[in-house]
Amino acid sequence: MAMAMATAMAMAMVTVATTVPRKTTDDCVCDGRSMKKTIFLVPILILVLGLMFSAQLMGSSWRGDSGVTGRFIFSDNIFLSATDTQSGGIVQIFPFVSLTRGGNRVRVNFNYGPSALWYPGNTELNDIRHVLDASVRTELIERYFFLDVVAKANQVLINPEVNAGFDGIANSNAFTQTASISVTPTIILPVADGRFATVRFSPGIGAVATASTAGSGNGAQTRVEDQRLSIVSGPMFTTVPWSLSWRRRLFDSDSNQGFGQFSGRVGYIFSPRYRTDLILGYDSGDYTASDGNSRGTRWEWLFRWTPKPSSRFEIGAGQAYYGNLFSFTANHRHKRWAFRSQYRVEIQDATTSILEQQIVPLEDIFGQPIVNPITGENVVAASITTPVLIDDTFLRERLQLSVGYSKGRNSALLDWWTTRRDYNSSDIDTLDNQVRLTYTRRLSNRLSASVFARIWDYSAQQQAGFDYFQDGVDLRVSYRLGSRSSLSARIGHQRRDSEAPQGSFSENRISMDLTFRP
Repeated sequence: MAMAMATAMAMAMVTVATTVPRKTTDDCVCDGRSMKKTIFLVPILILVLGLMFSAQLMGSSWRGDSGVTGRFIFSDNIFLSATDTQSGGIVQIFPFVSLTRGGNRVRVNFNYGPSALWYPGNTELNDIRHVLDASVRTELIERYFFLDVVAKANQVLINPEVNAGFDGIANSNAFTQTASISVTPTIILPVADGRFATVRFSPGIGAVATASTAGSGNGAQTRVEDQRLSIVSGPMFTTVPWSLSWRRRLFDSDSNQGFGQFSGRVGYIFSPRYRTDLILGYDSGDYTASDGNSRGTRWEWLFRWTPKPSSRFEIGAGQAYYGNLFSFTANHRHKRWAFRSQYRVEIQDATTSILEQQIVPLEDIFGQPIVNPITGENVVAASITTPVLIDDTFLRERLQLSVGYSKGRNSALLDWWTTRRDYNSSDIDTLDNQVRLTYTRRLSNRLSASVFARIWDYSAQQQAGFDYFQDGVDLRVSYRLGSRSSLSARIGHQRRDSEAPQGSFSENRISMDLTFRP
């Protein structure tokens, strides 16, 4: 099983490497080299891991899902044009496979779904686009040495600077394409058998390739590093826990562009419900604040409240050289309701944003594993995390809010993201707001109906910048034909009101899906 998985992952990544976009952007990260060289290393690493751990994996229990979806789409504005509207159809074939293995020493997640698109009457646009999200975590030496490998490829991210719908199918130039690999070994050294403290060292390395289907050029690639060293107190300090941490994160290893942190943290636990922490540290990086400083001290105060195991709230405030710090995290689950919210301020660039993207969600808001993760509505809905592909660091402020409801035949999910990026040297400060609402009603054991509503408000402060407001509504009816097949029909409308010339559009779309699982 391990050999089959490794071979499948290798084939997937090789396929991605051979489908570098026909059109790419001039203004990409790093030096403009081809995506193929970076991605070529991925199957080798994955295959070596599969061979190394095949003996451990052969007797493991796996949970998986596979199948194929055929889809016919008809649009009355296939290129999302403001003036030259053309109607047409698109045929999409979407095979998919998901594998999950959870164990004490080896954990594997593998989700792969290539999408073949055929444009009748516009055969020059025919293409195959790939989505891969795979990870392997293994314990090589019990308690002391761990290894994490994550491989991702996504050719259907929405490019916020191009006319695009919420899925990008109707406009072939609407995509940001990425591929990444990260390898993170972790060494753990207990001090006094862990009772006094535990030392952790993680010299992570990786590579990121990016390109755009709009523009010209060959894309770009860059090597990244994420090195961490921490000393965390043990059970001897149950009331006053403490820790020391150092982190060096390079957005580009060739130019040493990145960000570094050193901090100490001490807390006080009043009770199992209440805890407070004080963080003192020093930051240094390539991001320059408004006063001209690129380094300085940092302090932050945190307060945590845990009223019950299913609820946790934390609030923080402080000061860094680049401005005020404020953070907020909330998680609450009930039988019918679930609530999740987070606000963070951090320094990033395009490569770190790409590495952090979760392409395929594995759990729902209630913390339950998703049975068919690659086919869910939340897969690759990642325009909220796709920055402009330029070689520049930025200060990112991100607010995320999710509310879920489930009772009987009804379920609903509300997601809201607000992302502000303040770029260091480029005059491309952006503000991105997105809201997504999903409501599903199970009408019978076989029949269900769903409503999807989305809002996207985007603004960019630049000389050639543009602002737009976009909304869309879809209605879907699904019918389960049997234990292995299902049929669904969907009708939707989306529109964009843009300040840029030729930036506005309106589209109506209908589609039919047939899914078969072996």
